[in-house]
Amino acid sequence: MMRMSQLFYFFFILISFIFCKPPELSNSCDPKSESYLKGSILRFLINDSSPSCLPGFPKTPVQIWGAHSSNSTNVDIKGMVVHDNKLYLAGAFQFLGPNTGGAAILNTTDGSLFDAGVCPYLEVLNFSNVAISDERGGFYLAGSFTHVQGIQKQSLVHIDSNCKLDTNFDVGTGAGGADVRDLLLVGEKIYIAGSFSTWNGSTRGYLAAVNRISGNLDTTWIANADGTVESIIADTDGIFVAGQFLNINGSGIGRLSKISYDTGTPDPSFSPNISAGAIRTIAIGKDASNNKVVYAGGSFTAVSPSNARSFEMDGNMTAWNPAPNGLVDDLVYLGSKVYLIGSFNLLGATSRTNFAAVDNNTGLVGSENLMLNGSDTLASITDFGGKIYILGNFTSVASKPRRYGFSIDPNNGNISDWNPSFTTSFSYPGGRIAFSSDGSKVLVPGNFYSVNVVERSGFGSIDLITGKATDFNPQLTGTINSLHVRDNILFAGGSFTSILSQSRTNFFALNLNSLSLEGMSPTFNSDINIVTSDVNYIYTGGNFINVAGSSRPYIARLVLANGSLDSWNPSGDAVVNSILPTEDKIFIGGSFTSIGSSGSPYFSSLNRSTGINLLFPSNVNFPNGNVASIAQYQNQFFIGGAFISVGGQATSYISAFDGSTGVYTHQLFTADSSVSTISIGENGKGIVGGSFTTINGSSKPGFVFYDFLNKKVLDSNLPSNGNVNLSFSVKNRHYFGGKITDVNNRPKGGYFIWDL
Repeated sequence: MMRMSQLFYFFFILISFIFCKPPELSNSCDPKSESYLKGSILRFLINDSSPSCLPGFPKTPVQIWGAHSSNSTNVDIKGMVVHDNKLYLAGAFQFLGPNTGGAAILNTTDGSLFDAGVCPYLEVLNFSNVAISDERGGFYLAGSFTHVQGIQKQSLVHIDSNCKLDTNFDVGTGAGGADVRDLLLVGEKIYIAGSFSTWNGSTRGYLAAVNRISGNLDTTWIANADGTVESIIADTDGIFVAGQFLNINGSGIGRLSKISYDTGTPDPSFSPNISAGAIRTIAIGKDASNNKVVYAGGSFTAVSPSNARSFEMDGNMTAWNPAPNGLVDDLVYLGSKVYLIGSFNLLGATSRTNFAAVDNNTGLVGSENLMLNGSDTLASITDFGGKIYILGNFTSVASKPRRYGFSIDPNNGNISDWNPSFTTSFSYPGGRIAFSSDGSKVLVPGNFYSVNVVERSGFGSIDLITGKATDFNPQLTGTINSLHVRDNILFAGGSFTSILSQSRTNFFALNLNSLSLEGMSPTFNSDINIVTSDVNYIYTGGNFINVAGSSRPYIARLVLANGSLDSWNPSGDAVVNSILPTEDKIFIGGSFTSIGSSGSPYFSSLNRSTGINLLFPSNVNFPNGNVASIAQYQNQFFIGGAFISVGGQATSYISAFDGSTGVYTHQLFTADSSVSTISIGENGKGIVGGSFTTINGSSKPGFVFYDFLNKKVLDSNLPSNGNVNLSFSVKNRHYFGGKITDVNNRPKGGYFIWDL
């Protein structure tokens, strides 16, 4: 949308110069001059927003990083400001990182995410389990997602070699919400295994096949299992499948079977004797005599409790028996070794924690040891290019920091540079990765929200030119509830004890030019919920009753020049959540019933000099609940909160009044829950956000675009999930944040930016 408005402006000025008045040649700041035209075109082409008399075109990156945590429901953006093309974020989060969603295409060498301009993020909502190469530079990806790159897709998608979704490949409803555990591409078919009982509405028992180009179900291939199929691999004359099933097409061969490529019919010549449990993973390899065997891992019994055994091509079990004492989740065959991962700590009498390298013939355990912590777990293991790649739940391997993913050279035990750093750990059956046919890319499926993350505990900044996190790492101890910037100073209030390794109790002032703390540091004895300012003062509201050793119940102001506590003391009787200074009044909202020496439930205005309650907009008509936000456009004031009436008149969580008369306009729209934030752009259009899910009976979860001049809901609609707790506007660009997890069917880390 930003680019469309820029193009419109570009063609408007171009046509104006061509068809209106001949351009004068000199003054570059004269809109009628030729040099102004040339300069404007140049700034448009390079997206230049530097100070100038010429129009600016802000650089908007393809993707702007978000705020993330190991669980997206824990993210809550509580403060946002923009200064010098940087967005400062504060609230509850652990990391800053790209909004990839539950799958990412990474560099095979170092695990870095490809630039979105070269390889667009997959933006998977929400999670995925398994990927395979399409053998043409792209991938197939399967999981429990609903959208990929903003487009509605379920269960299985095709990603082209340019990292874009192949919209022609469509499996319809696919597994219908059930898990896909494994994929296999052979010829023109993709074979699918999982926990599903139908595929795109047709009965299919845990196995299905679709056309690799169209995604259409193959109606001639029917292999109905009676339980979940966990793993599927190709042999020269058939497909090996393994899982929890006891029968396929009534064959009586359970847990490990071989079936036909063409029909799905079981091959009775392969009949292993597995009496109990389930197999989770299989691989074809060779024994010491160069005979082909199938290695299997899981929690199964074959003659004796084993969990890891190998089988000849007729199903007979070999002597290979490493005897892990716990579940095997995954394995790979590489060289003369079989690498096992799972939840074991012994193989026979040899101690190994969740990882072991076993000789493919003797079953003896090698010396390889990842030195995992006792609580570390592993989910998947894949071999490629002579290295093995492992995903799981760990933050270091062999004393090297690795957040949930690493690669190792099994020949020398060296941990490679592959360090993707995910938000969220991996557990079975997730994390079955795939490499592109040229080996340059690896697609990692999972239940993460971001990769290549940087730690920023509740406070950090995003460069709006690059879209990535800056190096600013303030190491906050606690939580910021409100940010406010004036000139080059960032003011913060919340519940914290230190910033930049310096003691600050619930308030600090940060010089944004030097990124160092200013001297002003009055101590607030409890939380600050709102910080704002006018030309002379900093205003704070919250739960505190004491500031710098003096009584200041719930509201206080500091001298802007030096941060000293001002004598102004309206003294409320309960929490102040919103403050809006104007030229002649200070409007305040919260959960108080009295403030400024008068009873004024939830909302009123104060004298700028004395702090006395002005009882405006009314001395009798008050909201019946908390006022969380106050905004002004022209001479109309808008308030939002948890109230459902003002002065006894029904009004659904938002109301407006005239700045001259104080007369209210009720029932601007009907919401089903509270309003937390209101922000208005220069053109009178803006955001109303909160915990509501419907507006005027239509689905509008979290926020709605609103025309404040004409007092009407705008038709613009972006589907989203998560409450919106704060918003602000810079000209007509709107920033809004809170517990946002996705907007317009694309994953978002706590906040979103939109132009109206």
